Amino acid sequence: MGHDGQAFAWQDPLAIDVAPLLPANTRVLAALRLPPIYGITCASDVGEDAFVARMEHAFAQGLRLGQVREKPWADGRVRAFVARVLPLARRAGASVLVNADEELARTLGADGVHWTSAQLAAATSRPNDLLVGASCHTAADVMHASDLDLDLVVLGPLRPTPSHVEASPLGWNGFARALAGTRVPVFALGGLTYADLDAAIANGAHGIAMRRGAWGY
Repeated sequence: MGHDGQAFAWQDPLAIDVAPLLPANTRVLAALRLPPIYGITCASDVGEDAFVARMEHAFAQGLRLGQVREKPWADGRVRAFVARVLPLARRAGASVLVNADEELARTLGADGVHWTSAQLAAATSRPNDLLVGASCHTAADVMHASDLDLDLVVLGPLRPTPSHVEASPLGWNGFARALAGTRVPVFALGGLTYADLDAAIANGAHGIAMRRGAWGY
């Protein structure tokens, strides 16, 4: 019960129907619309057809945010894969970001782009017609992403992973220190499973990003 005259109304972040909203609420509401799980594709590891079947199942089970990231593939195959994935996401109401390639995201109608850490370091502004995520490894990376007002970042690796054997794992303490003071939603990445979601949130994360774990592998 409000004691100083405000009215209250429960709202779905995806369907706000009260007005006016103060401008300061814009970033808060954008973050609330992001789901807690960010799935990163691994079709080059497990086979494209088998992966697409897992992806369709994951979307049916509630996954609502994914990134197409298939580094070993040629551009043409990535393009064909994105075109194959997007209808599955649309039917489920899920959003899809394309790794590194803004123009491919625009051309095929994806929801956004996910910058590499090198792209983030070189950026002085962000595109406003796409969701923009980025890969971060340090507190400076996260703060730069925050200054650019990106929509989300992944921060890791939290634990040792086969895809980043050269990187020093952050651990939860290092992770929490690296995101302190930022306003961008941060997803923990690196050797995580659904069971790590509560720990990630307790250490300041918006959620967790996973490759195999997001798709049931």
